[in-house]
Amino acid sequence: MGPLARIGWWRSTRSARREHMPQREVRSWKAEHAVGAAAKRVANTKHVHLAIRIPDPDRPRGSGEVDVIAITDRAVILLEVKNWGGDVLLQNNDLVQQRLLDKGEPPKPVIEKLRAKVRMLQRCSLSIDRVEMLEVLPIVVLANPKGNLSDEVLAHPEVSTVADLPAKIEALLATREPASDEEIIRQDALLRRFGTWDVLTFDGGQRHTGDLTDEDLPEGWARADHSSVEIAVEGGFFSTLFRGPRLSVTFHCRDGSKVTENMSPGPTVRHTQPWDNSGIDGKGTYPIEHVRKVLFGNEAKFRWEDVTPASDDDTTEDVDPLAAFEVGGTYTGTVVNHQGRKKDDFHGLLVALVERQVTGMVHISKMDGMSMDHIDMFYAVGKTIDVKILSIRGPKKIDLDFA
Repeated sequence: MGPLARIGWWRSTRSARREHMPQREVRSWKAEHAVGAAAKRVANTKHVHLAIRIPDPDRPRGSGEVDVIAITDRAVILLEVKNWGGDVLLQNNDLVQQRLLDKGEPPKPVIEKLRAKVRMLQRCSLSIDRVEMLEVLPIVVLANPKGNLSDEVLAHPEVSTVADLPAKIEALLATREPASDEEIIRQDALLRRFGTWDVLTFDGGQRHTGDLTDEDLPEGWARADHSSVEIAVEGGFFSTLFRGPRLSVTFHCRDGSKVTENMSPGPTVRHTQPWDNSGIDGKGTYPIEHVRKVLFGNEAKFRWEDVTPASDDDTTEDVDPLAAFEVGGTYTGTVVNHQGRKKDDFHGLLVALVERQVTGMVHISKMDGMSMDHIDMFYAVGKTIDVKILSIRGPKKIDLDFA
């Protein structure tokens, strides 16, 4: 690399590393951390997680992010943070912004969307740990102090401000029984398994959240081994001009140790965002020298294919998920579909015993002529029910009855 190329590299690298975060994003980020801090002030709180991505059992790769999750000694609290200013109203039992109504834009569900994530988390717990979670409670937190909240909004049991959040949580927990230490540990382990976004940070304060493509990481970089990687440019302008670009890379290992190595520019990472184009090519490519720090959101990305029912064995070998079930056994599953309902030919309940892997059918003949209104009431999609296995012809060909 000649002198002119070195000068160009220095200028472009310095400019890229100075990328800053827009004030709107700064305010949202600060609001989420303020809500996390408020949740920690509750005496019953054991763990607080930010930006956990709960897998969607209905999609092979989908997930629903929850801004803040508080694990307390009595329940798990899902907290969705909205930094809305202006008038906030309650319409059809959900939150709406008056400014969007004035523009004629349709309101987007907030409370109902958070309730859906509650159901997703409960279904995940059944499939992964084979037990129901602690009770999961949703709260939408309106964090902007300039928001003008209607009396109906303030009175809603699933809505709070940041200032009122500790008291809100304490009131919800007051009538609930404490859980065991084992249950709390299990809930925390489940959320850690899901993890959060992979993040790139920059000297100017910008934070890009998204997904790193593991196959495109530089040689020696691995999420299984590293929690984060810091990249520093060695020397200043004149040092770069006369000696050439030099990088110092520090690996923060998952065992708590640190290793620092010198690297030359050239390697890149691919970090994509589902809502935006990014990187120098619009496809998520970043030269490592442009980035201050790479943070891995989890030790291993969650995949439904890796889920097997909990076992008393400590074996790490692949386990057939169907091996945990037997004819005559009683198990808890989740209603995932009303088979034939869309074609006015309802013929039974599709029940997941292990999401996306082991499912069975409760035929309509087992429902004693129950009306569809009663089926919707007692066996709605997302409901957990106890079932007995009548026969097994395959992982997705299981005959069930109500237990």
